[in-house]
Amino acid sequence: RTYYNTGDTGLFGDMALIQRLYEPDVAILPIGDMYTMGVKEAALALELLGVSRCIPCHWGTFPALTGTPDALRELVTDVEIVDIAPGATITI
Repeated sequence: RTYYNTGDTGLFGDMALIQRLYEPDVAILPIGDMYTMGVKEAALALELLGVSRCIPCHWGTFPALTGTPDALRELVTDVEIVDIAPGATITI
């Protein structure tokens, strides 16, 4: 599998080039909507990246980070949103 971790970045058009060159399967995207992407930007990033799974990050740790995995799910239909509780592990 190929993972793309955006870290704290915002949405940018070259995500389409990342998809074309590296064909990531999973994207780790911030969705908090403070300092980084919110759910609207993350939904567009998922479209540009063409991934089948997304692991949301940078959300819910303090009140200013208002984005949630459920809000992202409402905006995308063809991407699995993998919600991970702090300290939990998953298998992708």
